[in-house]
Amino acid sequence: MSELITPSKKQNKPTEHSGDDLVCLGVIQGAHGLQGEVKLKSFTQDPKNIGAYGPLILKNCEETLSIIKLRSQKDTLFVARFKEVIDRETAELLNKQEVFVSKDKLPELAEPDDFYVTDLVGLTVHSTQKRDIGTIDAVLDFGAGDILELKLSHLKENIMVPFLKEWVVELNLDAGFIVIDGVYLAEYLKPFKKSDEKWEEKNE
Repeated sequence: MSELITPSKKQNKPTEHSGDDLVCLGVIQGAHGLQGEVKLKSFTQDPKNIGAYGPLILKNCEETLSIIKLRSQKDTLFVARFKEVIDRETAELLNKQEVFVSKDKLPELAEPDDFYVTDLVGLTVHSTQKRDIGTIDAVLDFGAGDILELKLSHLKENIMVPFLKEWVVELNLDAGFIVIDGVYLAEYLKPFKKSDEKWEEKNE
């Protein structure tokens, strides 16, 4: 399986972008203090690089934020001050907003099989027993490793599985699919089967 890497360098000049050419570098986790600072969680390989290469793009692709001050709080969490944010009220409006950079501004990957997390989103999900069972909706990181959020065709709610070799049998970015171990997946999905009481409760 390919080595999963996250972007370690970035550079951005605000232009028109579509969601498809943006890479998420972090998320704002609330206001900090009264002067417009925010708590900023970094997803980059070297966390401090989130503030090193120019303005960050908000998800609406119309607004950018220029970091003018960044200080470490804990591990991947920083306190950031943006040029465009001067008070707490504005900072609070940014809570839970993801920040992005244009993919074409990221550095060339070191190895042919390397990729960015964003490349996984939208891939078709196969199992080793059954083909085409859903898609990857998102890739999340809660601090203990990357998690794949899967939208499966037979479930109403998305599920989350670890992005580990034990789970991921094959990854083919060129062909646009990922293969999940069917045995692991079947065990994980037992509480969600239609015959299970929990499934019935979910569909009432």
